[in-house]
Amino acid sequence: MFSTADLDLPDSTLPQRALSELCRSFLDGSCPHGERCGKSHEVCRVLDGVPDRALPKPTGSSPNSLSPFPRLPSQNESPFDDEGPGELCGHGPRHDNDHISIRDIRVLPTTDEILCLRRPYMPFKAFDRAHFLPPGEQRLLDTVFRQLRHDNVEVIIDICYHAFQTIVASSGTDTDGHDTRQVTPRGHRWTGFRDVAFEDMLFHPSKGLIPRLSFSCPTHLKSRRIHTSGLLEHGMLVALIGLYEGTSTLSTTFFEVHLRESTDAMNPRGGKGLRSSVQLSFARGEDQDDVRRVLYYAHGVLPGKFLLVEFPNVLLAGFSHCLQQLQRQINRYRLPFAQHIVSAPLGEKHTRISPPRYANSPKFTFDLGSLSDSSKANTTDEMHFSVAECQGTDQPNSIMKKLRRLTTLDEGQATALHDSLSRELAFTQGPPGTGKTFLGVSLVKTILASQSQLSTGPKPVLAVSMTNHALDSFLADLLNRGVSRIARLGGGSREDWTKAHGLRELTAKLKQTRIECGRIGRSCKNVETLSLLGSSWCETLSSSNITWHGVREHLRASYKDVFDQFAALDQSGSFDTHRVARHAGAFGYHCWSRGIDLDGLRHLAAEFSTYLGVDPTANDSVPSSSSLILQMLEAIVSSARDVHDLRKEKSVWNMSPVERKSLMTTWKDEIGVRNVADKVAEVHRRHQNAVGKRKAYQQNIDSRALEEQQVIGMTTTACAKFWPLLNKLGIRVVICEEAGEIMEAHTLCTLFPSVEHAIFIGDPLQLRPQVAEPVLSLETKIGSSYRLDESLFERLMSVHPSDPSHFPISRLNLQRRMHPDIADICRVTLYPFLKDHDTTSNRPEVAGMAQRMFWLDHDQPEYMLDGRSYSNDFEVEMVAGLVEYLIRGNEYDQGDIAILTPYNGQLAKLTRRLSSTCSIYLSDKDRESLLDDGLLSETEAQAGTKANVSIINMLRVATIDNFQGEEAKIVIMSTVRSNKVNRVGFLKTPNRINVGCSRARDGFYIVGNANLMSKVPTWLQIM
Repeated sequence: MFSTADLDLPDSTLPQRALSELCRSFLDGSCPHGERCGKSHEVCRVLDGVPDRALPKPTGSSPNSLSPFPRLPSQNESPFDDEGPGELCGHGPRHDNDHISIRDIRVLPTTDEILCLRRPYMPFKAFDRAHFLPPGEQRLLDTVFRQLRHDNVEVIIDICYHAFQTIVASSGTDTDGHDTRQVTPRGHRWTGFRDVAFEDMLFHPSKGLIPRLSFSCPTHLKSRRIHTSGLLEHGMLVALIGLYEGTSTLSTTFFEVHLRESTDAMNPRGGKGLRSSVQLSFARGEDQDDVRRVLYYAHGVLPGKFLLVEFPNVLLAGFSHCLQQLQRQINRYRLPFAQHIVSAPLGEKHTRISPPRYANSPKFTFDLGSLSDSSKANTTDEMHFSVAECQGTDQPNSIMKKLRRLTTLDEGQATALHDSLSRELAFTQGPPGTGKTFLGVSLVKTILASQSQLSTGPKPVLAVSMTNHALDSFLADLLNRGVSRIARLGGGSREDWTKAHGLRELTAKLKQTRIECGRIGRSCKNVETLSLLGSSWCETLSSSNITWHGVREHLRASYKDVFDQFAALDQSGSFDTHRVARHAGAFGYHCWSRGIDLDGLRHLAAEFSTYLGVDPTANDSVPSSSSLILQMLEAIVSSARDVHDLRKEKSVWNMSPVERKSLMTTWKDEIGVRNVADKVAEVHRRHQNAVGKRKAYQQNIDSRALEEQQVIGMTTTACAKFWPLLNKLGIRVVICEEAGEIMEAHTLCTLFPSVEHAIFIGDPLQLRPQVAEPVLSLETKIGSSYRLDESLFERLMSVHPSDPSHFPISRLNLQRRMHPDIADICRVTLYPFLKDHDTTSNRPEVAGMAQRMFWLDHDQPEYMLDGRSYSNDFEVEMVAGLVEYLIRGNEYDQGDIAILTPYNGQLAKLTRRLSSTCSIYLSDKDRESLLDDGLLSETEAQAGTKANVSIINMLRVATIDNFQGEEAKIVIMSTVRSNKVNRVGFLKTPNRINVGCSRARDGFYIVGNANLMSKVPTWLQIM
């Protein structure tokens, strides 16, 4: 039987000191006074300093144990428990991370949570169902947090449980060619690296402690092949699974990959072409137990064996920022529009949506001049309207007529613009091809043009989107229409023009105040000093020698005479403004430990420069002047000579190199490796605190740069990451694109307490947010009670006006994409109100085809691939034949055609089949998914990234879920499923059918089993 909880570590060996006894400058990073400082510089635990961020454990929880049986879901009961979290559960807390308050829950699972086989608590999203919190915004935040966290950590828990079973069952005799690829009983793929050993400890300037681990490298990853494998990519989440051999206790420590290294890089370290290595940064850098446990494992304080686990395409930043923000938000920040967002009981009508608070002033008017059509006559007065005007019965109609007459907005866009400006919380549904982005840009321009009237002055408009692609498209349209001051936050953009709008580029143009310069300078100096101190302690751990920082306090306490001889060097000269006061004694000891005598010291100017962090080759300038370095070094040598003459035979400089090495070995044994490890952990903690303070000072500068922008654009993930910074700006207006695709949890992170006006544009009848766990999805019977993939947009916006809880919305109704014949599919299924723009009737007929729409029916069987996906060889050949026929006719380029399918298995076969005759383009999401599932090799997947072929000249092959927002002249859809048990699969969902059938401009062709698809009402309507 194997125990659960992460190994209970022995107490730290560091002494506890009151904050009043310690030098605050030293705690923060550096003290310029060295030994002349009257306060202690001891590395110790601080009794009343910044507390460790350890989270409480629920009372009454019993440790869980590892079972030898597969971790499989129950077939006869719900996967969730609704009895309540933590102590509210009748049987007591399920594990040590089962808390009543979400603020106490660790985002990443604990070992005890991983081993727990009891059903987790999961609240229903329906507000009329039982919940331990009363109705209100706290209950909403609690619900979306728990659901979002489960959706992201369930795969981690399942993989770690399987990894526990793997390491317990392993014999420890790993072969050179072992397979790293594993699959859990629930079907989750993962990669395991065996025979893990700790190489050394590094200290990074911003991440702090960085362990370097080596592992037995499988044959297919040797040499530089690991760099093209897609494994251990920078930023990916990994876990070090430890089995403590003393008590058979399991542990889990999460990291993010910092740097992977090939077998070639390990050869100088004795890898012999058999071992690779990886540098890792702590995922929970503030967790002292994680840091100490790894240090103890690395240096033999705790004996154990290890397995390094990589989770497929799991980026911690992809979900942790949102979850952490929800934790900060509960019971702390006001949620705007709570009276609308926190749903009223079913059957009650929503209250009237008030105008934005900033627009309620009698003199305030929205300036529509930026939308005027230059070809139409207008006056300045006509291009304004006030919220007060909209209160009359006939006024809204007259304003919308004015908008249609004086701007290029169509009827639906004019109505939506009017409604969005008149409501503090506004929703616009835009069917495919109706100009949602054009509406969003028009709203931004109108709001920006109107802000000069406000007494508080203009503030940036926050523009958010789910994907980087949609965000960049929206911001590019703003630039093209004259909005020039744009900040683009977050990574992920592939557009070159966005680089000039990045946060660092904007702050570089900003002139800093003297106070800001001073604060940033001091904080950077503190981080640098602690980084150097951490590196010194790591060197003490990893080498046979012991550094000055490692031995200093021990000498002060037990070898006072030796300590005084080195400490006296800190009094050398009067160079306080340079770093000699902090490094003179350390440099003297450094030379002494290497066996250098006093006469040799004065010849080490270059080495002394490096020790001070100064480039000895730099041009003469203070403090890098070579003459100044020599002067400082001469002062140190002179002080050392004085001490030597005074001590005579007791001088440490009289010792031979052998005597010095023997004495250092004695000191290191007396100190003990555990004590050194505890000091490394403490320095890491202080370093991370210093990094946090530097970040806080930088945020003040960043906020000034952002205040000068007109628009700040980012994805919802970036919005959660930058929430503390954005909250400083007093954001007034938020515009959310792709709102139907965004999980409610992410949407709530965009609603800052200062927001007075939120505008959501999207379509809940197209694709919903993507979830990893089907049991939380609306598309499953169980998930219909949890509805994680229901966006805030969909929850608040009823698509049936007869519903008594109908929330007021606007609808765009004029499509400009599809030929009317193709658009009829949308009208007959979901959008009976949809109209066609005149230009759509002019779409050309498909060259070489008798009809612009056709369904090629068949009954050839499907194939299941590895139990995870489906394919249909007959459809592959039919689709390939049609593509090749269209291209050979010379009327169409490859970029004019898109092939869509609901299944990765079919996507892989289509890619493989067509890559011999066409240049294939795969989206990043599709490519990663195919690699994850093992459906394409890395070489085959590269077919979609040909650098010498423009994307517009490549054949687009995609899953339907990754083609929303895209279009093509001709779309060919392969439905795949064909069986005798009437299982339609993914294409039973109206949202997915809608997206697949609304991408084509000129021609739309389906290859599939029509009889099977007709079992779905939506498909039957289409036929």
